[in-house]
Amino acid sequence: MTSRKEDRMEVLFGFFGTQVSAILLITAAFLSPGYTPLKDAVSSLGWGNMKSLFSISFVVSGSLCIPFYIYLERELINIKDNIRRLATGVSIFTCVCIALVGIIPDETYLDIFVLFHIFVAAVSFIGSALYIVLYSYLMYIVPKAKMYEGPKFKKYIAYLGFSIGIILILFLITLFFFNNAIIEWILTICIYLWITLTAIHLISYKFFNIPGIYYKRSEYPEALKKFEDAIQILDRLDLSEEPISETLKENIEFLKKELEEKT
Repeated sequence: MTSRKEDRMEVLFGFFGTQVSAILLITAAFLSPGYTPLKDAVSSLGWGNMKSLFSISFVVSGSLCIPFYIYLERELINIKDNIRRLATGVSIFTCVCIALVGIIPDETYLDIFVLFHIFVAAVSFIGSALYIVLYSYLMYIVPKAKMYEGPKFKKYIAYLGFSIGIILILFLITLFFFNNAIIEWILTICIYLWITLTAIHLISYKFFNIPGIYYKRSEYPEALKKFEDAIQILDRLDLSEEPISETLKENIEFLKKELEEKT
């Protein structure tokens, strides 16, 4: 069952990467003297005495979320493939820029660094909102997709994703008119929240290397019975050596081990 464990690890990268990043970012804000989210932008943490925490936060988040989005793309297969590929391409490029946001300022080439930072920060916000809206759209239309065989996403995740797009528009509109640091923080928190909720939802389902077969942990006993019944049917049909039979046996072994650990 190696492939299944690797798949799950990709989801955990996104989950823990986001949590560690959020904790470090909030810690940096609390430990920075005189810093307040009502007046100070997120990026200003990169210039203060807690700039190391700020740097680690974004490097961790950008790096660890790449495999997470590659996994998410595989889960959303057979549903608006062009949009899915676009969302994944944008997400990977955005994650690279998020990691680059964490570069500590070089005072030797300050003017060039400021322009570079503005670019990667802008891509981080705009790109994140774009791919989240695209992924949320795919999640929203899942019930209507006839060929889709993946897990059904909760509608509130999609609604949160759409809200992030609206918050970004509000942020861009107000950017040049008044201090909108609080909107930037709200946008950042919502992005972290969307990734976290999506990861939790993916973790709650288990893919069993059989198209369309997804079960929550609470449904493992039901899954075990179905797989055991399927094995008996294949044995009666003299198909016990077929690849599907081997896959079922691996899943039965996995489920028995998981259920034993719970008792």
